[in-house]
Amino acid sequence: MRKIIFDCDNTFGILGRDVDDGLTLLYLLGSPAVDLLGVTLTYGNGSLAEVTQQTEEMKERLNLSFDFYQGADFLVEQVNRFPNEVTILATGALTNLAEAKQIDPTFFEKVHEIVLMGGTTEPLVVNQRKVTELNFTCDPTATKTVLLSQAKLTIMNGHMTAEAFFSKCEMEQFLVAAAKTATPEALKWLSETLENWIEWNEKVFNFSGFCNWDMTTAVYLERPDLFSEEHYFLANEQPELTKGQMTLAEDSKYPVKMPKQLLDISSFNQLIIKRMTAGLQRN
Repeated sequence: MRKIIFDCDNTFGILGRDVDDGLTLLYLLGSPAVDLLGVTLTYGNGSLAEVTQQTEEMKERLNLSFDFYQGADFLVEQVNRFPNEVTILATGALTNLAEAKQIDPTFFEKVHEIVLMGGTTEPLVVNQRKVTELNFTCDPTATKTVLLSQAKLTIMNGHMTAEAFFSKCEMEQFLVAAAKTATPEALKWLSETLENWIEWNEKVFNFSGFCNWDMTTAVYLERPDLFSEEHYFLANEQPELTKGQMTLAEDSKYPVKMPKQLLDISSFNQLIIKRMTAGLQRN
């Protein structure tokens, strides 16, 4: 089992806000490959106060068992407790990771791997609509600190993760599976949250489903074979991070793995449904 800390900007349950962090949390709780040490909260999809509130609400409504924290202290504590064993999944603003380095200058040397969701290499278009990058732009200075940290980095960028489409049909499959274990109250909240998010996507992107951006980080841990294996070098200077765009180089001391394709969306989504359902059973 891999020791994981999930650094996220969960807004599951807020009308008009993304659900992917919350679903990723369910996946991590349900994966036999994951030892979830804890969840650290950041901002992005919402303010830190909103993220904290929704994470507490999700934990209570779904009767989930996990610990969550604000700030970087937990990251530093666990990485020092388990040097070179902890993988960090970071799916919001990277402020906590940059602050961890301020607390402990050797922090990045002791992390096993960091898997990021965010960033682009060119303008991002989803279903013919231009989309503004969020995670890297929230705190460009922190993003640069992480990108040039020389930690082992895997980046699930906006272009590839836009392929992680979770349809209304797959949502219904998940809710049928969830109904076997979730309470009626929990199932109602899950259903309303997911249906509202799909309605939002129908209006904005004109498709019946949603991009499950952050979920790619969790699936990658367990099934890296579902992704292509491209490697790149990041440039020494990163002048476009205020737009979320990374600058690449032919060679540098900043190598990064950045899959270009999701190879099997059907297997990806069926695994998600299975793991999220298992996550609901963990309490």
